[in-house]
Amino acid sequence: MRRSLGILAAAAAVGLSAAAADAQPRRGPGYGYVTAESRYGGASITAPVRQGPQGRLEVRLPGGTWIECGRSCSDTLRRETVDFWKDRGHPRAGGDGPGYFNFRF
Repeated sequence: MRRSLGILAAAAAVGLSAAAADAQPRRGPGYGYVTAESRYGGASITAPVRQGPQGRLEVRLPGGTWIECGRSCSDTLRRETVDFWKDRGHPRAGGDGPGYFNFRF
C-alpha cells in the first residue's frame, strides 16, 4: 500500500512539473537584438533578428522591412541605416562610381 501511494505521488509530481514547463512562454533559439554603430559618427541603432523562411538570419529595418543578413546582421543593419548615405551620396571627387579606379595624368 505504501509503495503504490509513493508511486502515485511521484507520478503526480512528474505530471505537474511537465504542465508547468509547458505553461512557460516559448522562445526562439537565441535570436534577439543586434546593435549597429556608424563608422562615421556617433549614430547607433538596435533592431531585432529572426530566422527567415529560407532558414537564413534576417534583420528588421526601422520601416518594418526584413532583409537577409550579409556578412553579419550588425554590418547589414549599419550599411542599410546609419551609414546608408555615406556609400550612396555624391560621387567622390574625380570618381565615377563606387570601387572604380581613378587614373590621373
